[in-house]
Amino acid sequence: MKFILYNQQFFNCCVSIFKSNVPVFFSSEEEVLFSNYLLKPSINYYVVLNSSNNLIASGGYEYEKDKDIVSLTWGMVDYKYHNLGYGTSLTEYRLQKIKKEFSHCSVELNTSQKTFKFYQKFGFQIIKITQNYYAPGLDRYDLLKKTSIN
Repeated sequence: MKFILYNQQFFNCCVSIFKSNVPVFFSSEEEVLFSNYLLKPSINYYVVLNSSNNLIASGGYEYEKDKDIVSLTWGMVDYKYHNLGYGTSLTEYRLQKIKKEFSHCSVELNTSQKTFKFYQKFGFQIIKITQNYYAPGLDRYDLLKKTSIN
């Protein structure tokens, strides 16, 4: 498994991964938001290649200076590769990078009722739930992982 910093050559593959997760994990209306995110310059976004060099996952993070917090952004695994450990590896990779670069910061993310339990395994706690936020039947869960002092 290889982690590579995102660049525009990966755009179509990342959008395909997004589409593979609609409507279960994302609403189709979010595709424009995701595409616009990928078009931003200098994002901390990574793609994951498996042993066959297939792009099978992607995700990033963003430092929010005004809140002095880091947000996990657009984490996803191609639907046909779910439950094989790629999401865990991607999340661990991002959290390790955040710990090195922003050790003083807590980490937040928003996700749905479909995946919040996955993130709880990494120490994230539910802060707020907004029903039908993304689409009817697709709720938003705001999660926070507080900085741990070692």
